[in-house]
Amino acid sequence: MFFPLPRVFCLSLTLVWPSRAVPKIEILGESDIYVKTGSTVNLKCVITQSLEEPAYIFWYHDSERVLNYDRTAKDIRMERVGPDTTVGTLVIYNGQREDSGNYTCSPSNLDSASVLLHVLNGEHPAAMQRGKNAASPIPGRWWSHLSAGLGLGACLRPRTAALAVLALGLASHLLAWTDT
Repeated sequence: MFFPLPRVFCLSLTLVWPSRAVPKIEILGESDIYVKTGSTVNLKCVITQSLEEPAYIFWYHDSERVLNYDRTAKDIRMERVGPDTTVGTLVIYNGQREDSGNYTCSPSNLDSASVLLHVLNGEHPAAMQRGKNAASPIPGRWWSHLSAGLGLGACLRPRTAALAVLALGLASHLLAWTDT
C-alpha cells in the first residue's frame, strides 16, 4: 500500500515597525553655538515621534544638573506642542564666560542630545568644524525595527525556531544601529 508523504507548509512573516516608533531628540541649531557676553541664550530640545510626553527634561552643564532656582539667571520650560512633539527650553539670561561649556538635554527614559556653548568676550571664534547635532543612540535601548518569525515551528524544531527568531531580532537591531 502506498501512502503519500504529508505536505508541510512553512510561513515566515517579518514585521517591521516604522522608524516613527523611535523618538528623536535634538537641540536646534549647530553643535557649536557662539554668543557674546551678556546675550540671552535659548537652547531648545525638540523631542519628536514620541507618543508620550516625557515626565521631565533635565538639562546639564558640563555634567552638572542645571537648576532654575534663580529665574532671573536661568529658566527651564517644557511644553507639548503636538500629538508627538515636546519642546524643552533652557534660557540663559545675561550669558557670561562661566556659562560656556557642554549643555545636555536629557528627557526621562530617552536618549540625550548635547551642544557646546561658547560665550565670547569680544574675541572672534576661530574656524571650527561645525555640524548638526543629534541624539546618540544607546545600542539595545531602542529597536527601530522589530522582526519576528512566525510559523517556523511548523518547519523547524522548537529550539531552532527560537534561535531563528533571536537571529532576526539581532539582525534588525544591528541594522537599526548602523542606520543612525
